[in-house]
Amino acid sequence: MLAIHWAPVKHSKNILNNGIRKNRNGVYCFPLTGHQSLDKWWMKELKRSRRDGKKYNGFIFRLEENDLPAYFGHFIGATTREQFDKPIDTLKKLGEEIQETIIWRIGERLLGYGMRLRNEDILRAGKEEIRKRPELYQEVLSDARFMEYILEDYQIVLSQSISAKRILKVIPPTEQFGRIIHKEKKNKYIEE
Repeated sequence: MLAIHWAPVKHSKNILNNGIRKNRNGVYCFPLTGHQSLDKWWMKELKRSRRDGKKYNGFIFRLEENDLPAYFGHFIGATTREQFDKPIDTLKKLGEEIQETIIWRIGERLLGYGMRLRNEDILRAGKEEIRKRPELYQEVLSDARFMEYILEDYQIVLSQSISAKRILKVIPPTEQFGRIIHKEKKNKYIEE
């Protein structure tokens, strides 16, 4: 499973040299979905909520078992200021948690938003609908707007730092190049 961690552009060189260092709670990241609007949701939220004018780069890496235990869920109650449990101890369990969240939202959509129902009933309704229509789960995964509704404010918090060699790709904040990529292009131009 791939994940993305967002950090201010000015920290990019340090991250590419030294890796993603955990804070007191761990490394905050998001499962990479392949939907650009959803994958960049946290970058946009950080810019909106912090209002400090910073731009953010996304660092994509592959999750490994030794990154765990982890937390997966809504960011409320799992911010950098709070202490919280990390009950997920395997990548399989993390995948199941994400899948269950998606199925729960399918059940919620089926039964009606805002209805006061028990979580178990909503999850059961989602599972029953998928049993009736097996293609539904794949349809949901390819529906960018519904996936954004499902996962937009969810996060993964890992227990371990991520080494620099595990970073697979850097996503710039816009279609324009980030500072590091610009510097590399400039250096390449000078060498030619």
